[in-house]
This record gives sequence, structure tokens and C-alpha cells, in this order.
Amino acid sequence: MLHFISNIVCAFIPNKSCRDKVRVMIRHPRKVREYVRFACTFGPNKKQCNVKTRVGYGCSNFIVILEDKYVFKFPLYGDGREISVREKRITDEISKVSPIKIPRMELWQYKDIVVRKYEFARGMLLTEIKPKIIEKHRNHIAKQIAQFLYVIGKMNPVAISDLKSKPNDKPGFLYGWNHGDIGGNFILDPKTFDINFFIDWESAYFGAFEPMLRVASHHWDKFGYRGIIVDVMAEYTKLYFQKRVKQK
Repeated sequence: MLHFISNIVCAFIPNKSCRDKVRVMIRHPRKVREYVRFACTFGPNKKQCNVKTRVGYGCSNFIVILEDKYVFKFPLYGDGREISVREKRITDEISKVSPIKIPRMELWQYKDIVVRKYEFARGMLLTEIKPKIIEKHRNHIAKQIAQFLYVIGKMNPVAISDLKSKPNDKPGFLYGWNHGDIGGNFILDPKTFDINFFIDWESAYFGAFEPMLRVASHHWDKFGYRGIIVDVMAEYTKLYFQKRVKQK
């Protein structure tokens, strides 16, 4: 019944993020209250917390931002254990070499679920900044993304080799460990346009970059940030082949 009611109500809400949030609030009211209370136990004042809430992709997670200090991700379906442990293992390794910071992550048990707790990533998402402004800093942003792709793409840590679809696979050109969804998951400093963080690593995988780059290009074009993918590819290619020449 709650699913039916939520579908009726959400049919009148044009904004997708608002629609998803309302859908989750209607379908999971008890979970939402419990999860907010649990997150507040980490705050300085458990009775009065500065809390913001979000909904993850596909309404699969409920997200609580506490005091602009911590971010909690609660699974709405299943116990969240497998995906959480996998994400932490990958980010623990990639954090050692990544030129762009990855938020510190902890895993907490709450009743029968695993909760992901992250440090809050300060800054702005790409889509929160007007395309005209981004255009002036496009090359700077693209170079950072390319460097990021190059560095983590060539790493090959034994500790997470079992997470590859083929454990003996080796990194190569546009092939290796990657974020999986770079399009909208980096946090910018709105003054310098440096990328402060790459967030949301649950889609990370070892394999061809092409699916990730195709989705990112579509995302950037959709929101008016055209041309970034071209600059990223040009810089990545230069990095990859210059380094190979020097190694020879």
C-alpha cells in the first residue's frame, strides 16, 4: 500500500531528487526516523543535531549528513554488508596513491545492517556551478580528472586482486581500476576549481574505462559542460604514452 501511495504522490513532483526523497519518506518512515537518531549519536548534542538528508541512486540508500562533519549511508534493502566491505577495501588501497582525496570511511553495525560513515567532503558538485563559469576552468578540471584516472588506473595492488572479474588481469591503456561513475561525483573548491574529493565509490571496478567515460560524457553534455571529456581524454593519452616512453 505504501508503495502505491508513494507512486501517486510522486507523480506530481517534477524534481527527481525531491521525488526520490518523498518516495523514501513514505515507504520507509520507521527506518528514516531510526537512521536519523542513530546518526545523531555521533553529534555533540544528541537532542539537537544539524541534519540534512539525501537519497542515494535508485532509492537504494538513505543518506544523513550530520553537522557538515559526517555522512552516513544506510541501506534501504538488504544488510549492505557486501557492498560496504567491498567499497572500503577498494578505497583503502586507492587512497594510498590517489592524487585526489577520498573521504575517510568507517563501517558501523546498526542492528542487522552495515552503515557506511564518511568524513564530510566540503566544496561544491560540478552541477552546482554554472556551465559558463566551469567553461573558464575546463582545462584545469580536465587535467585533474585525467591525472586521477591515470594514477589509479595503473595501480595493481595484490590486496584487492580478488575483486577483479579476472584476478590476473593487468592494467593498460584505458583499462584498470577506476571509480566507475566520475561524471557527478567529484567535489570542487569554488574559488580555485581544484578537485578536493572524489566521493561514492560503490561502483568502482577493474576493467575498461569506456563505459564510465561514456556515461560521464553524457552526464556532462546533459548539464551543459560540453567538451570536458575531450580534454580529459587528450590529457590522459598524453600522460599514458609520455610515461611509457620515459620508462623505455
